[in-house]
Order: sequence, then structure tokens, then C-alpha cells
Amino acid sequence: MKFSTLVSFFERLQATASQIEMTEILAELFMEASEDDIDTVCYFVLGDIAPGYAEVDLGLGEKTVISALALASGRDEEEVSRWVRDEGTLSALAADLEIPWKEEFRDYIAVDNGLRVEDVHDGLMQIATASGSGSMKKKKTILAAMLAAADEKERSYITRLATGTMRLGAGDRTLLDGMSHAVSGSKELRPVLEHAYYTCSDIGHVAKILKQSGLSGVKRIRVSLNRPIRPMLTQRVGKLEEIMEKISSARIAAEEKYDGERIEAHKDGDEVRLFSRRLSDITDQFPDVVEGVRSGIAAQTAILDGEVVAYDAGEGIFQPFQQLMHRRRKYHVEKYVAEVPVRYVVFDLLYLEGDSRMSAPYPERRALLKEILTPSEFLTLSGMKVCTSVEEIHDAFSSNLKRGLEGVICKSCASDSVYEPGNRSWQWIKWKKEYETELTDTLDLVIIGAAAGKGKRSGGFGSVLCAAYNEEEDVFQTVCGVGTGFSDEELEALPEKLEATRREKKPSRCQVRKRSEPDFWFSPEYVIEVLGSEITQSPAHTCNWNEEEKRGFALRFPRFIRWRPEKSPEQATSAEEIAQMYGQQGSG
Repeated sequence: MKFSTLVSFFERLQATASQIEMTEILAELFMEASEDDIDTVCYFVLGDIAPGYAEVDLGLGEKTVISALALASGRDEEEVSRWVRDEGTLSALAADLEIPWKEEFRDYIAVDNGLRVEDVHDGLMQIATASGSGSMKKKKTILAAMLAAADEKERSYITRLATGTMRLGAGDRTLLDGMSHAVSGSKELRPVLEHAYYTCSDIGHVAKILKQSGLSGVKRIRVSLNRPIRPMLTQRVGKLEEIMEKISSARIAAEEKYDGERIEAHKDGDEVRLFSRRLSDITDQFPDVVEGVRSGIAAQTAILDGEVVAYDAGEGIFQPFQQLMHRRRKYHVEKYVAEVPVRYVVFDLLYLEGDSRMSAPYPERRALLKEILTPSEFLTLSGMKVCTSVEEIHDAFSSNLKRGLEGVICKSCASDSVYEPGNRSWQWIKWKKEYETELTDTLDLVIIGAAAGKGKRSGGFGSVLCAAYNEEEDVFQTVCGVGTGFSDEELEALPEKLEATRREKKPSRCQVRKRSEPDFWFSPEYVIEVLGSEITQSPAHTCNWNEEEKRGFALRFPRFIRWRPEKSPEQATSAEEIAQMYGQQGSG
């Protein structure tokens, strides 16, 4: 596929704010792309060059891209840097500059009849894998050669791919809808495609299989080691008593709920890899957990689901999440292993000795997990009590709170209690200490905008506009503006922290009422935890918007609690959850 053809689709996606039109464009693109290119096309649409878990890092900072533009165009680096600083973006400059082809570039990219999608992908992968002495010079030269081989429109998108600023407005669910439309003319196939995607976490792989083998091939996609599975999510209720109503099981497992980081561990012999909730490879950050899994799991191959928690073994108590965040680092890992000891608390088994266990009932998975796990300093099985009444669940909940835990996760023990990757299921319901107070709820919301500060906040941001994720429509819908709860230092740092996600206009996946439009727009990337008093109807916000009644739902008296770096935007509180919370308030 010619890269110029793909660029024409990029431009059409960029030009529309309509999810329906975007889906139709993506369906057309799926039909146009070849079997060889379709996986790369999917990655590029999402602004990636490989599946997220592959951790492909181009290692291109703004300075290196400026050097590449200077090398390609024959201009002075300071001149290029000054233009970017004073006039616009790197991608706009790449399109505007005159960049002649030089024969010396032929050693890096051989292009005679225009760039192909394969050429661009190969070039970016060469940049990502360049290492050792002279690697930065090689990265710069490869990028310069690619820019020289491209026309002005292609140069803009190559630069955006290289700098991680693609932002076409299409999310992974919209891309899945496009595939479904291409095959069936509607969204009807999305559940099947979604399940396959959540099982393998590689949207390009799903697209390629669909292209090659049709829907039957997609249904055959199985769990694979070192391909993370999207974690199963929990529901919430307004009253503890509702748990017994929602979980249709005579026996309910009340598992301990921890204030830690969700981690999926893959064991293949002596090799262990750890993946975060966002499917990032964080193996190097937890060498103690790696050793705990390697020596404490009596299986050749296994995939575990659990939570890493900061743990004071001397006192026998779990530490708060903020303490654990000290372990999220690339450097000085050994120092912080000693300073912040952790424990990997395992609560599920997804794969064992070559077979997926996700379709087995929860009690069976738990029993297998107990058989193969030997507790140690860094590894243990989650605490759990089987309950048959609300009173027993409340006893387990109260006991957990006394030991510094967050609450309970109630899980069905019925024969259909399967593990549903990526889904928010009524098989699992969380009950936290915050829910004991009638007028408070915590939400994980996505920052999509900010209001300019006034008075003592002048020159910074006065508040941030936050949104929930509408899973069905693959859009972000506003819930509230948050201006309290931030420390003075956090407020002062906000503009710099959010700068990389700044947009000149409203991102296409964000739905905002005119009266709530912010002074600054941001791509939906940062998630924060927010505490509020109640969910109310509001004409100012779009969450679960009712066109007939001209209202959505809003969070009253919102207050910033903490950043949630381990959560992706699509893992934020859903619009459906907020609708349920509103209904639970009314019934209470």
C-alpha cells in the first residue's frame, strides 16, 4: 500500500468529528489495505508502530527530530529550532520545508516509486532498534532519509508518528467498529472482535486474522504467553445488600481489596514478564516480584492476575498506593527495592501449562492457583472468605478495613463465573470504605481541558475539565470541572505536565457542551481520581446525554484525590457506571 494512500485516509479522519463517519472511513481503509499491511495500518491509525505491550521506543526527542529536519533540509539547527519555538509544530515545519533527495540517503531507505507503508514502518523500526555507539546519529539520519523520500503531506505524518503526536481521534473501539462495518455493514461483530482483541491485546493481529481468515479465524485467537490479556473489571453498587442481588450465586467469595497496582505475570520456564494495567512491560521495576513468581509458582507456563502492594513485613501492614509509586522508575531500581518492599498478591489464574483457564469457573481457577503457589516474602495468595449472606460479606469487609485494606471484591462462585477479559462484569463487584458514606463516590476521570486561572492562579490553570468514558460510543463525555484538592505545587506544575497533550481544538473523541468549553484543550490521556458528593442531572455536561431532556450527569463538589498513572483513558470510570450510581442514589 502506498503511504500517500494511507495519508489520504489520515486526512479524512482528521477532518471529521463524527464517530459514524470515522467508522465508515475506517471500514473503507480496512478494505483498501492489503493483508501484509493491515496490522501496520492499524498501529499507525492509533499513533503506534507496534502493539503497546511490545514497548517499542523510538527514542526520538524534539532535539533529535529538529536535527533530522536540519540534516534533511540543509538548514541550520538553530534556525529550525527557532521556527518551531516561534511559529508552530514539528509536523507543520516538516510539511513546509523544502527537502531534496540526496543519494547518500539511499543507504538507509531505497525508494524509487514513492514510499510504501512497509517502508515507513521498516524505517521507524530501524530507529527504534538502533543502539550503542553512534545510535543517535543513525536515528537522525534514517529519519532524515525518510523525510527526503516523502512528499509534504507524508512528511507531516511521518513526523507525527516519530514524535508520538498522531492523534487522529480514532480509538481502538472505533477501529474495531470499522472492521465490523467492513465485514458485516454494521457494529454487530464488535463483541467478537473485542473479545479477541482483549485476549491478545494486539489490534493489528486481530485485523490481519480477520483479513486472512474471516470471523472464524478471529474466533480461534487464543491466549499466548508474553501477550498480555486485558484485565477483567469490577462493577459497583449503591448498597452492600445489592451485591447478593446482582451476583446470582449462593456462594460469594469476598476477596481482600488492596490499594496497589494491578499486574499480570507471565511465567515461561525461568523467564517472567510483568505487565501493568495499561499493558506496559514493567518487569525491570519489580525484580523481587519476578523472583517470587519464578521460584514460587510450580508450573512451567502460567499467567497470573494480581496486585503488587507496598508491604511492611516487619509491621505486617500494607502501605498506601503513594508509597508504591516510588517503585515506578527506570533507574536506581535496587535502591528502591530495599526502601519500598512489595508483595505480589495473586488472585486469579488465566493460563496454565499451555491451556487458557479463563472459561473455567472462579472456584476451579482459585483451587488450581492454590495448588501451584508457594507463599514467600514477595508472593502470596489473596485473602478470601466464602460468604452466603450480606452479614458475612460485611464482616469480611470490616475485618479488611481494620487491617488497612480498601475493602472487598465480591466474586461469583457459580458455574458460569468465567474470567471476562476487558469487561466490566457483574461477576465481580467492589465495595470500598468510601461507599459506606452515603454522599461520597470516587471516580477515575480523564482530563480533556482546563480553564485559565484567575487571581492567585493567574498564569496557570484554575481547574481541569474531566470526562468519563462512554464504552459503547468510544468517546469521552464531560462530568465536572475540578479545581480543588490540588496542592499549590501541583497546580503550578499542571501546565507543564499537560503540555505534551495540548491541542489547538477539541479532540474529536470528546463530547462537550458549548457552555462547558475550556480555555485549553488536551488529548484524553491523563486520569485522576476525584471525590464528589453526589451525581446530579446537568444541562452543562454530556455524560449519558439525553437529547430529549437536554441534560447529562455531573459530579457535585468534585475534589482531586490523586493521579492514576497506571490507568489508561479507556479504563476510567464509564458513563454506564455513572448512570448506575445515579440510579442507586435515587433508590437509596
